[in-house]
Amino acid sequence: MPTINSFIRFLHASPGTPIVDIYTDGNLVIKDLAYNDTSEYLVTGPENMHIQVYPSGTDTDPLLDTELTIPPSETITAAIIGAAPDISLLPLYYTVAVRDNDDALLRFTNLSPRASAVNLTIEDGATLFSDVAYTQVTDFQVIAPETYSLQIFRADEEERYLASGLVEVVPRYAYTVYAIGLTEGEPPVEIGYFNDLIPYYTDEVRETVFSKDTLQTGNAPRINLLYK
Repeated sequence: MPTINSFIRFLHASPGTPIVDIYTDGNLVIKDLAYNDTSEYLVTGPENMHIQVYPSGTDTDPLLDTELTIPPSETITAAIIGAAPDISLLPLYYTVAVRDNDDALLRFTNLSPRASAVNLTIEDGATLFSDVAYTQVTDFQVIAPETYSLQIFRADEEERYLASGLVEVVPRYAYTVYAIGLTEGEPPVEIGYFNDLIPYYTDEVRETVFSKDTLQTGNAPRINLLYK
């Protein structure tokens, strides 16, 4: 019988916002989440989750006080976005079908609050995604495993380069690449990413595994889902 549990983690993508503590339903669940870091996954049932974000070490005057509907059987990265005082929460849903090959997948989202639409390109190569507006999340596309030098350009002014970064793509992983930071001021626009193991069929009999990887954005965990 499939589980109805869901998993949620948080990405601090709000430029200029200090290190934060996160409360869900009145309980401190994430402590000292820094800018451009991703938390561990939390296990939750389907619910309307009350989420409050405070400057680290405080529990009054939240930076963000909102609710997020958690459907059953979802994996969500909740991105804290925007520049104070206009901070909000953007849920990034991880919906990837079970696969039986070594494909890698990649998608892109624009989390830079003052950026116009942007393009994500491979250096000296193809444009992967075009005209991605703020808060837009693309679909996943198949990408060959290798190390890529990725670049972000303004879609309406392609000679205006904004950021670059290396992403090592390995088989059976799905990568969410994002633009973060400010086009004017500090911190500047940069490329971040997190990844998750693609659920796949296997003859092994194993339980779901929770583990951490060290990535560009900090200690971002993954959930390994295997199906027999």
